Amino acid sequence: MTAPHPLRATRRGALIGTLAVLTTSGCDVITPAPPEANGPGNDSSEQVTDPAPDPDEALVDGVRDDLVDAAVLVISALGRRPGLRAELEPFDILHASHLRALDSDRPRDREPVPGNAAAVRTAVRAREARLEVSLAAASLAAESGPLAALLASMSAAVAQQLAATAAQA
Repeated sequence: MTAPHPLRATRRGALIGTLAVLTTSGCDVITPAPPEANGPGNDSSEQVTDPAPDPDEALVDGVRDDLVDAAVLVISALGRRPGLRAELEPFDILHASHLRALDSDRPRDREPVPGNAAAVRTAVRAREARLEVSLAAASLAAESGPLAALLASMSAAVAQQLAATAAQA
């Protein structure tokens, strides 16, 4: 007969045992007890302050306004110059997508866009180039990492669309 091996505690066994003890005992180490209703800091006579405003809220509002302005120009140009549809429709789709990402709707407004097709194309492309720069600047100004990434990707998308339609210009 072989001699039985003495039982040794492994790290995994010790960790599982500790977790089992803490879980079954209801130890406050894992879940702290809630504060008392009348404890310090819970005096009902203390004034309740509103949460701090989102520092990026004004930035998002500005970006949304900029996107709406660019979208209105594109929508108006599409209405005035249907011959530019192949070039301008991707910008319309892009703006609608970006506005949805910022919880906003596609504008329905139209503005007069004077000039021939070349002048309208030039006006739209210049506005899109300004939008690209403003989105990039907003991405740098954003305090929230996810918002900064979203705005940077929007800027990149506008730049890519400008490059993709450059041959049509």
